[in-house]
Amino acid sequence: MEDNLDIRYSKDSGVNVREVIFLSRHFASSGIPSLTLHVIGVPGESPVGETAEFGGIKGEVVPPNTRFAEWYRRMYQAGTEHGLIPEFDMTIETTHHGPSLSVPTMFIEIGSSETHWDRRDAAEAWADVISDGFGFDSDDGHVSLGDWNILSVDEKQNQKVMLGIGGGHYAPRHTDVIRKTDCWAGHQLASYALEMIRPDAEDWDPITGDLPSGQWQHSIKVALESTKHSFPDGQVIAHLDRKSFKGWQRQAIKRYCERLELPIGRTKDFQ
Repeated sequence: MEDNLDIRYSKDSGVNVREVIFLSRHFASSGIPSLTLHVIGVPGESPVGETAEFGGIKGEVVPPNTRFAEWYRRMYQAGTEHGLIPEFDMTIETTHHGPSLSVPTMFIEIGSSETHWDRRDAAEAWADVISDGFGFDSDDGHVSLGDWNILSVDEKQNQKVMLGIGGGHYAPRHTDVIRKTDCWAGHQLASYALEMIRPDAEDWDPITGDLPSGQWQHSIKVALESTKHSFPDGQVIAHLDRKSFKGWQRQAIKRYCERLELPIGRTKDFQ
C-alpha cells in the first residue's frame, strides 16, 4: 500500500484530507466470517524507521481515526439487523500494517475468505454503518458518529479514550470494553507488539529493578502519543489484558504507565 497517500492526494486534488477510511477485504486462515475494523501502524517491529513489509514504518503508528469505537458499536448493531450474528464475528483488530499516513485513519473490512467478500448482506451492513456514520440520512447533513472535532473542549475533557495493551490479534477483552461502554478508542497493542525481555539477574525485582528491555516501551509510548494526537483534551486510559501477561510483565507495564502518567482502568472506568 502506498505510504503518504493522503499527502499526494491533497497535492493533486487541492482537497484537504481530514481523515481516511479504507474499505477492505479481510483474510484469515481460519476462514471464520467476520466484520472487523482497526486502526493502523506497525508497532513492535524493528529496526525502527525502516519500511515494513505491508506498508508503514516499523515502530511507528498512524493517528487513530476517532470513529473507531462508535463505528464498532454501530457495526455490531448492523450485524444484528442484517441477521449476520452469530454466523459472523463482530470484532476489532489490534493495530497493524500500513500505509503510513499523517491523518486519522482506520480500515473497515469484510472477512475472512472469498466466500464472504461477495456477501451482499455483509456489504449492506457496512453500507448502513457508513451512511449513519457520516450522517448521510440526517436532516441537516451534519450529524456523524465518532467525530471528535464536533465536541467542545469541556465535552472532550469528560470523554474516556481506551488504549488497549495486550491480548491476541482480535483483542476480545478490549472489544468487550468498547461494546459495553460509550468510550472512545485509540490504538490497541497486541502482545506480539510488546516484546519484553526479562533481566537475567536472579535477584531482579519487577517492582524495584530496572525495567525489562525490548520493544514494548517504545510501542506503548508511540501508541499513547498518537492516541493523544487524535483525541486532544480527552482522558486517555489504558486497558490491560491482564491474563495475557505474566506477573512480572504486568508489574513492568504498570510501572512504565505510571512514568508516562497513563492510568490503567477496568471496564467500569470507561463508563
